[in-house]
Amino acid sequence: MPMSNGRKVLYITISVAIAFALWFFVNSTADVDLTINAIPVEFYNAETALANKGLMLISGSDATVDLVLTMPRDMVYGFDSDRLRLVADLSSINTPGTQSLTYSIAYPPGVNPNQVSVKSPTVRTVSVRVGELYRKNDVEIRVNLVGTVADGYVAGRVQLLPSVLEVWGQQSDVTNVSYAQVTLNIENARSTIVEQLEYALYDYEDQPIASSSIHAASDTIQVTMPVISATDIPLTINFVEDTGVRLDSFDYSLDVAAVTLSGDANQIAALKEIVLGEVTLAEIEDTATYTFEIPIPEGMTNLSGVTESTLTISNRDVATKSVVVTNFDYENFGVEDRTVEVVTGSLTVTLRGTKTVLESITALDVTAVADLSGVTNASGTYTVPATIRVANDLDVGTVQSHLLTVRIGLPEEEIDTEPETEEEL
Repeated sequence: MPMSNGRKVLYITISVAIAFALWFFVNSTADVDLTINAIPVEFYNAETALANKGLMLISGSDATVDLVLTMPRDMVYGFDSDRLRLVADLSSINTPGTQSLTYSIAYPPGVNPNQVSVKSPTVRTVSVRVGELYRKNDVEIRVNLVGTVADGYVAGRVQLLPSVLEVWGQQSDVTNVSYAQVTLNIENARSTIVEQLEYALYDYEDQPIASSSIHAASDTIQVTMPVISATDIPLTINFVEDTGVRLDSFDYSLDVAAVTLSGDANQIAALKEIVLGEVTLAEIEDTATYTFEIPIPEGMTNLSGVTESTLTISNRDVATKSVVVTNFDYENFGVEDRTVEVVTGSLTVTLRGTKTVLESITALDVTAVADLSGVTNASGTYTVPATIRVANDLDVGTVQSHLLTVRIGLPEEEIDTEPETEEEL
């Protein structure tokens, strides 16, 4: 019975598949070449062993190698060329100049190096140029602040780690470095900021330096910016007034009128002002200055940095006027059967008050009143304190205290009227 065309095709396909499988099995261990182009060379100890010798890699760090590897065919399919590494150790270099450096091959995981051979290149070296290293270990680090902290908060002093930057490279490149700069965003900050920031190098004309041949001890800078709640607290003076001497007759100012304090929120909220001290207005004849230390409550920090405030005060309207008083009276004497006489005939009194009020006063408006509270039960002549009173209760005081002389007479029945005795006769 003749074979159908469909069956023939099936048999032919199976035969080809079997033949290919037998061919692959027989040839799977046969060696084949694998070409990998532009493999970068990795250099070790450039910034350790080489730098410690005062040397640096000037050129050749971008070296690449084209490899032709020979390996079994079945290894090619699983070979990850992206994980093939070429490594060169710079620690063997001791002098500047052009050097020929041997590199080693690190094969991908799972590859047996004994099954792989390098067909090309036959010499495993790369050429590099090494020069003398120049260091600059005190490059200033500047912080460019962007934005402002939230209302009611204050940014503290920036702290940098490291505080200065160490760079090295060719002298012509390194000497051109003026400073390094980081940019810190503090917009609407309400708490301390700690960030690890990359920096840029700038020359002495404030232009960025793009050279990749300058190396540094650190790739980033840790920037810490304290942000704390703060409040402006007003500074005040306790002014002591007197009769005729009122604060509205003086002009005054503090060179520091407030300080910015930080601390516990409740403590700051309860603090309405800081009293620097006390000034007696009656002691100021013209202009005076007083310097006070600013007392900071315990547990708070003075962010303003000022420790003293100076008060300047001028007498604008308080004046004095002398009058000769002839009006006298007495008080605080309750003994009805005794007589009181003010012996003092006149008393010069210096009045103090505003100029306008003093101009309206005459001697007839002033009375000196003797205070007899200390001699109520006495008799005879005494000097006692006196109070100066001005008609219409005008706001006028006196510069000094005053005394009056008074005579207190005995009751008539206490006068000695006994008859003489016989012995006296």
